[in-house]
Amino acid sequence: MPSLKYLFARLRSMNHKNMRLAAGRCARLAHKPKFVVLCDMAVCGAKYGAGYMDYELFEFWHKSAAQRRSYLTRGINNEYVKALNDRAAWRIFEDKPAFLERFHDYAPRKFILLEKTDAAGLRAFAESLGEFIAKPPDASHGDGVEKIRAESVDDWDALYRRLMANGSTLCEEVVKQHADVNAICATSINTVRIVTLVRDGKAHIVAAYLRIGGGERPVDNFNGGGMVTVVDRETGVILYPAVAKFGKVHECHPVSGTKFEGRQLPMWKECRELVLRAALEVPEIKYVGWDVAITPSGPTFVEGNQYPGHDIYGLPAHSPDGFGVLPDWEAVYTRKELKAMVK
Repeated sequence: MPSLKYLFARLRSMNHKNMRLAAGRCARLAHKPKFVVLCDMAVCGAKYGAGYMDYELFEFWHKSAAQRRSYLTRGINNEYVKALNDRAAWRIFEDKPAFLERFHDYAPRKFILLEKTDAAGLRAFAESLGEFIAKPPDASHGDGVEKIRAESVDDWDALYRRLMANGSTLCEEVVKQHADVNAICATSINTVRIVTLVRDGKAHIVAAYLRIGGGERPVDNFNGGGMVTVVDRETGVILYPAVAKFGKVHECHPVSGTKFEGRQLPMWKECRELVLRAALEVPEIKYVGWDVAITPSGPTFVEGNQYPGHDIYGLPAHSPDGFGVLPDWEAVYTRKELKAMVK
């Protein structure tokens, strides 16, 4: 058990305002004093690597010690990244143009960088495709992403200046998704986050989650207004209803009305083969969250994440037994092995 001195040091190091707000919300749900929840948050940070957002997201206030130990928390996720992904090779994944170049065979779509062209070049690119996606080359959570139709642009110089000013300098061909996936949500590409770990030259799939747009923005990110559900990593069947931010559960998509649970994703065998091959491409990066779009002709990458987020794994609606996903990660690398690797 951590000492009181250590626990108070943990409390002092956190964002006090946000932590207090989270503790207040959790205390109301747990029917416990706020101070008790704050102390429990500190304990969970020390023992399980859980930040206060993990505590709230995974509803740690009613979890047993055994259940808490089974969660892939922020701290433990960081351990996997630090041990398995060489910092010098991060750029291949962090920089979206670099990723598209390195993984062109897996994501063969057209793109341009506005820094290397002008308004006339942007217009020629857009009109050749009809529509395109503009995004910051280093953004996350779907920030700054927009879909633009060439026929809707009146002033290409003004559009060029606006995109440059906003930092949305990567312009890509729009991925056309398979009709079965489009039926779930047609306003965004609904990607499958497939997580791989590589050990001794062999890739292992440890998780698969379908991320779905909420119907308003052209992105499917959980932290950008989207929702997420679990996919059986062997069969490609959706296992549960979808969950949006703050725990809102959707049995069916709020716009399309499509039911989630039991739906079969198309071309699942090809999706598995894609990520298992790609996971071996950069030996310095052994832990990746791949964002896979399923098109009529097969799966393709939207991007790869060398620092994959952990917040969509183990959401309460997807964990009816109260246990998390960490055992699936530890089946490939135990935490004890990770610690030995970074010494």
